[in-house]
Amino acid sequence: MNTLISLLFRIDRSGSKAFSLVESLIALLILSIAILAIAGVPIMSTKLAVLATHQEQAHFLAVKALDSLEADSSLAVVTSPDIVGGFSVIATKQNTIGRAVVSWRGVAGQSTLTLERRMSDFSSRTRKE
Repeated sequence: MNTLISLLFRIDRSGSKAFSLVESLIALLILSIAILAIAGVPIMSTKLAVLATHQEQAHFLAVKALDSLEADSSLAVVTSPDIVGGFSVIATKQNTIGRAVVSWRGVAGQSTLTLERRMSDFSSRTRKE
């Protein structure tokens, strides 16, 4: 019996080259942590790409609303009550300053983009002439 136990739990102190079970489990743990860290990169890059796309669309809508205000001098406010694609646009004009506020709900929660621009009176002058 003593020889069986000594064979099962034999410890080789001569500097073995093989891994033990504990060393293998620790290596597996370190590898799994590294893989989990790398797995988060595609998710985060996808979120950032969607956020950039939403900001680009919001900027386009703001410029379009300011162009509408500038083109028609009789308008003081341009609103987009129908929320198409999740975007809401409100553009106002006070004196020569136009301001467009676009809000939307995206991957980062509620976001708002505000764009101000000095309005040209060129279109109103050409209509009067």
